[in-house]
Amino acid sequence: MYAQFFGNYLLSKRAVTAEQVIQAMEEQHIRHLKLGTLAIHAGYMNTEQVDDILIRQTQKNKRFGELAVEAGYLTKEQVEILLNQQIPIYLLIGQRLVENGALTEAELDRFIISYQQENELSQLDKTSLQQENLHTLIRNLFLITFADIPDYLIKYLSLLFNNLIRFIGEDFMPLNPILCREYVTNQCYGQITNGQYSLTSYLDMDEDASVAFASRYTKEEFRECNEYVRASIEDFLNIHNGLFTVNISNEDSIELQLNPPVNLENTMISSTSNILHLPIIYPFGKLNILIKL
Repeated sequence: MYAQFFGNYLLSKRAVTAEQVIQAMEEQHIRHLKLGTLAIHAGYMNTEQVDDILIRQTQKNKRFGELAVEAGYLTKEQVEILLNQQIPIYLLIGQRLVENGALTEAELDRFIISYQQENELSQLDKTSLQQENLHTLIRNLFLITFADIPDYLIKYLSLLFNNLIRFIGEDFMPLNPILCREYVTNQCYGQITNGQYSLTSYLDMDEDASVAFASRYTKEEFRECNEYVRASIEDFLNIHNGLFTVNISNEDSIELQLNPPVNLENTMISSTSNILHLPIIYPFGKLNILIKL
């Protein structure tokens, strides 16, 4: 998770360009093995069991290892062994930036240390404080935009970043968020969440990015922005918001209701209050996350 924020941190320091970070993330993504793949190669799980856990992840906001233990496919000890085999992603990205000539080893070491200190991180990967660290990173990302970001919005964004990694891929980077009153959409999908926490969330991108996003989400190859692409993106938004309502109910005993997602192609979104706009860059294009509170 922290690799995405580390890239944004390097951008804020003007140490690298967005293109250099995306290239490094894309290259490390190819060589990084996921937990399910490691489990298969270790002989702990077969492909059918891994596929079963991936399906369960669409229904529950839990990590692969947690669900595999619950299903009896792995023991906690086996999960620890597999996790220890994984190289922290931020180090892979940092090393790629060094190999590509964007940073020197000394510069990378200096930025990692300052990144940890400024974000109050004890470690950058796989610790019992991971969720708390993620909340700190989000607060710092939104520090200029929000003097005091609401806790439920931090929970919403934490889940969003986790779901992007889980369903679309970890090779992305958030840019600095901005506040606006109006926004003209391309291929946009919106959904209203009602209750004690009321918000409307939007996911907007151009046609090419929509095709690539849906292809990654469904693991099918789409070639044009058709009704299947649109339905796939609506499904992602609906699953994400559905998991958010479940989490809020379980953690805070607050019941929220979801309206069906809607398509808002070439539409002006406006508000008398501020709309939060969070751009996210993938190698295939830019996603625009919009949240109207």
